[in-house]
Amino acid sequence: MSEYQEITNFFEERGPEDIERFVDKNLDISQQVFALLDEKGWNQSDLAKALDKSDAEISKWLSGTHNLTLRSIAKMEAALKADIIVTPKKAKDKYKQIAYVTLKVRAKINEVIPDQTEYKESGNPKWHGKQILQVA
Repeated sequence: MSEYQEITNFFEERGPEDIERFVDKNLDISQQVFALLDEKGWNQSDLAKALDKSDAEISKWLSGTHNLTLRSIAKMEAALKADIIVTPKKAKDKYKQIAYVTLKVRAKINEVIPDQTEYKESGNPKWHGKQILQVA
């Protein structure tokens, strides 16, 4: 077997479930932190300064392989003034009033065609706002 095939097989094999979850969650947290840094217009050095840490330590934290503690995550959340981790229960409570609607729009290239969309107040207590009756 060639060295390339051995490496490919290594990456295709799944490891123990707890290790797979660990890696996935670490990468999710790193991606969330990078998204928050981007929103604030910050880089890793800015976060390091806000946390009184070295650039190297923050780089290690955000590598996706470092075993972050809840304390270090909470420190990053405080510095970024945003949640990095949201539990399913907290997310459900926070976002339970959001309703998503798919709209169909008729259009031609460089031309908008007026539609005959009618709306009515929703009778569903979980759905706030207007409900689409018909899209022409």
